[in-house]
Amino acid sequence: MEILQTDIGKVYARVVGKTEDSRAVYAIPSVPYARGERLEYAKIIGKDEYSSEKVVNREETLCFPQRKYPLFLNVFMKHHMLRPEFQPIKDVQSESAFVVNIWATDDFDNKKPVIVFLHGGGEGSGTVPIYTMEHIGEKEVVAVTITYRVGNFGYMPVFDSKETRASLAYLDQQTALSWIYDNIGSFGGDNTNITLMGHCGGAVAALYHYLNPVSNKLFHKLILCAGNVPILSELDYAKNAYKNMLSKNHLSGLEDLKKLSIKEMIKLKGGQNDIVDGKFFTEHPMKLLEQGEFPCMPVLIGSNKDEFSMIELPMYYKALGITKKKKDLKENLMKRYGEFAKNLETELKVEAEGIVDLQIQIMELLVFHSSALFLMETIGKKSPVYGYRMNYIPNLYNGLRGSYRGAELAFFFGTIDKMNIYITNENKRATVLIQKDWLEFVRSGKIDGRPLFNEKGEIIEYDKEIRAIPFPHAKLIHQVQSSGIGDRLRKEYINNRS
Repeated sequence: MEILQTDIGKVYARVVGKTEDSRAVYAIPSVPYARGERLEYAKIIGKDEYSSEKVVNREETLCFPQRKYPLFLNVFMKHHMLRPEFQPIKDVQSESAFVVNIWATDDFDNKKPVIVFLHGGGEGSGTVPIYTMEHIGEKEVVAVTITYRVGNFGYMPVFDSKETRASLAYLDQQTALSWIYDNIGSFGGDNTNITLMGHCGGAVAALYHYLNPVSNKLFHKLILCAGNVPILSELDYAKNAYKNMLSKNHLSGLEDLKKLSIKEMIKLKGGQNDIVDGKFFTEHPMKLLEQGEFPCMPVLIGSNKDEFSMIELPMYYKALGITKKKKDLKENLMKRYGEFAKNLETELKVEAEGIVDLQIQIMELLVFHSSALFLMETIGKKSPVYGYRMNYIPNLYNGLRGSYRGAELAFFFGTIDKMNIYITNENKRATVLIQKDWLEFVRSGKIDGRPLFNEKGEIIEYDKEIRAIPFPHAKLIHQVQSSGIGDRLRKEYINNRS
């Protein structure tokens, strides 16, 4: 570990790669952007608060408190999210993990494009192996990941007698975005060319920042990977959920929550809700989308072919209403999808491998792919939008999970080398091609030779052959879109996945 001098002070840094012209790429972990107490709003750290004498960051990587999953479980489950490359195994858990992690070349005076990544909000951190970005740094881009409060620490609104305190995760992220805008120049980043990228819950968060009038002045391009349409809870519902959670756990309110141990805090169930809180959300984000209340900037939106392959496990079937019996299939589909059941079955059974996979594909279509289409069409009325569908399959479990949820990250970040798998020539080719396209977007907001969705309704299909295609099953999605079925499926998945 070396110590480097920057405009904000000295930082610990480790050489993790080299550019094509042999300049060093540094990983700079755990640079603090804010301070905050449990269930309190975080406050940004100003430049004048860093010590010129002391090193400002820490050598170890940090994450906020969260559940740990035993790695041996994956011997049986073969679930990619339970693999070590997706888990913060080496991170120190702390309630003071308000940090950004930076990958940059050693020429801090030469300003380069910046990409800022938001991981999902259930668990994780900015330094799990799959999110590390030395290979992006090698491409002359400054990469930043934000570590913010997850789970109950970030998504539980508190209804105190004096005020409603909510949206802490999003406000942490907003504080970090402000810090990055003000300070990334100290690490060679160009704060006039910042791309915000999110995956899963991080993509939902990135969308919210795009719709937030404070946040959206802090970046210039947007990438949404496997996100969803906005879903906020009604205020009365969230208040009742909070009250019931307190009662069930024999707690009186905020002061009792602050006294809980970390383990007790993690175990609380039923209190997480996003609401129009008047601070981060002053309007419902769906209303802002429908009214076009968002800036014009280049946007890249997409999903993977097999987003829901992670729930093709018997333990999930009952809770998610999936039947394994062929004789019950039509009745089950009719019960869940009503008048749309026949068309959904007819159109998707051609692509499905058995009745369980058919039901999974219907859910993928109505949860993830329909969200991507809605966002492309809605944002595309004002902003230049590229769309993608990822079909590339990492050589994992002999392709068991297909182009699973998060697979695009391994290709774009180049972190397929963190997965302890045999990397095929096709995997290498996919990494090169995806990086070429997406880094071009990060640098310029354009992808040469690829169609804008706004022009013909076509998206980029990343497969053995990369081509422009009409959005798959768009007509069927439009038939179902206004029924509310997709929203119901999203809520079912969120409530039953754990």
